[in-house]
Formats: sequence, C-alpha cells, structure tokens
Amino acid sequence: MRLFVAIKLPEQIETKLEEFQHQLKPFARDAKWVNPLGIHLTIKFLGEVKEEKLLEIQKALDECSQEFGPIEIEVSGCGYFPNERRPAVFWVSVVADSLKPLQQSMEEKFSLLGFEKENREFSPHLTLARFRDPHGRLPLVHETNKKMNSKFGDFIASEFHLFQSVLKRSGAEYTILKTFPLRQQ
Repeated sequence: MRLFVAIKLPEQIETKLEEFQHQLKPFARDAKWVNPLGIHLTIKFLGEVKEEKLLEIQKALDECSQEFGPIEIEVSGCGYFPNERRPAVFWVSVVADSLKPLQQSMEEKFSLLGFEKENREFSPHLTLARFRDPHGRLPLVHETNKKMNSKFGDFIASEFHLFQSVLKRSGAEYTILKTFPLRQQ
C-alpha cells in the first residue's frame, strides 16, 4: 500500500484553487495539473508500506493527534520547486506555525517504526502542477509572478487523515483509510 498523512482542504479553498488553475492552464498546456479534488496538505509521505504495519502506523498517528490541538492554516502565495528557472513543481504556499511541531512528532514516531526521516526541511505547500520538461515555462512563470500574493483563504484544521494512494493512468486516486481528530482544547 502506498500511504501518506495529510490534511484535507475545505471546499471553498478547493474551488478557489481550481479557479486559479483554470486561469493559468493556457500558460502551460503541457503541465500535469493536479485534480482540484485531490489537492491536499501532505504532512508525511510514507511510501510503499506492508499491510502488517498499518496498526502500528495508526497507533503512532493516534498518539500524534492527542498531542496537538487544531491548526490555523493560511493558503496564499505561490512558487516553484526547485526554483522558477527550472520548475518541476508549481505550488501554493501554506502558512501554519503549529503544523511543524506536528510534522516533527510524526517524523520521530515513524522513525521508531523504521521509516526514514525526511532529509529536507518541512515546507508545507499544495501542489497544483508538475512539469516533465522545465523548458517553455516562461509564460507561466511570468503570469504567476503577477499573482505571487494571491490569497485563497484561511481555515482551522481539526483533523488529519491517513490516505492510501493508488497510481493510475488517469492520475492518483486517494482513499482515506482513517481520520484522526486533533485534541480539542
């Protein structure tokens, strides 16, 4: 099973991101645009996992959910990984100060279960598009530079989810395996 832990977005933010994608698609027709209903805030990607590990993973996530309360999240701004000169991923920024401690707690708990710790610094974002070839992206980069300060909304996340991802020709298909409510304050 291919697993990851993420926060789902409220419908009104999904709608705004879909409108944003629609405005930008003419500037990068060959980009692989993420289905707006599949956009999520990944906290931890676990990758391929044997089904026998599922209970241990759920126990670790239960512990994390009890350590942290609801998380205030702001969705605004956009950018590229690794950078706008050689874009591989187009993303929207997420500002959530209390998300990093939750992510670090998951990293620690999962490392005890044998998962590798992430080498890169946690950079919360929402992926809107991926590019196979970074060339010819100048029109999109030019257009997004005008929209760098776009705001898509704020929300309070009161839960996170363990997702299963199944890769298909039509794109990834996500299924929530379990929901973990954050501790009520």
